[in-house]
Amino acid sequence: MILPRALSSFVRLNILLSVSLVSFLLVGCGGMSMRGRTHINAAEGRSTFWENGSKDRQETLSQQPERILPKLSLRVTPEVRTEVRKYTTSDRGTVKKILNKGQESFDPIKRVLRQKGIPEQLVSVAAVESGLNQYATSPAGAKGLWQFMKRTAQSYGLEVSRSKDERFDFMRSTEAAALHLRDLFEAFEDWYLALAAYNAGRGAINRILAESNATSFWELYHSGRLPKETRQFVPKVIAMSLIVEDPDGYGFRG
Repeated sequence: MILPRALSSFVRLNILLSVSLVSFLLVGCGGMSMRGRTHINAAEGRSTFWENGSKDRQETLSQQPERILPKLSLRVTPEVRTEVRKYTTSDRGTVKKILNKGQESFDPIKRVLRQKGIPEQLVSVAAVESGLNQYATSPAGAKGLWQFMKRTAQSYGLEVSRSKDERFDFMRSTEAAALHLRDLFEAFEDWYLALAAYNAGRGAINRILAESNATSFWELYHSGRLPKETRQFVPKVIAMSLIVEDPDGYGFRG
């Protein structure tokens, strides 16, 4: 009877070991699964191993609203006052045309700007750049409502080829301009510098800032290092914004 009892104990021991091993494997796999899911979340959905987790993360990101950027400060400096005077006298006819076009153009442009978290005031960038003419072309090769150069337009997904130039597409170019303005603001955290970079290029403004040790647009303005066109561009946008917001107050009635 000793041998059967020993054999029975041995069988029971094997059964217990097998059950323990299965339990360990199940718990271990579950732990690995949770660790894998946590790692995916930490990596913001970049891994493709957990496809559902990545998809959920991307959908969550796409639903998040754009950060609403601060409004453009319409500070009336002597330089801005000079541009307002031009717009209300020698350039009065041009401004009247812009305001008349604005009845149809401003609303769709402002809608896109709002969607991207950009202050609506920056509709004035298009007004200054092209007079709201979506087919405008400059001698330097800038084209469309927002006067995009070819390389910048392509970097924001606009097609520029012999058969098609989306710089002339009202909505597509406006969407690209909104993204471009957002990127410039996030680079400089200042609308005046962002507008200067829109006109002169981000690299040029970064270089001039470094060379001059300036920290603001107005310091750059008075340093004499900015191109003449850029020196005038920012005050023009501010002046145009003032007039667009209150045309009656500047003598543009009706």
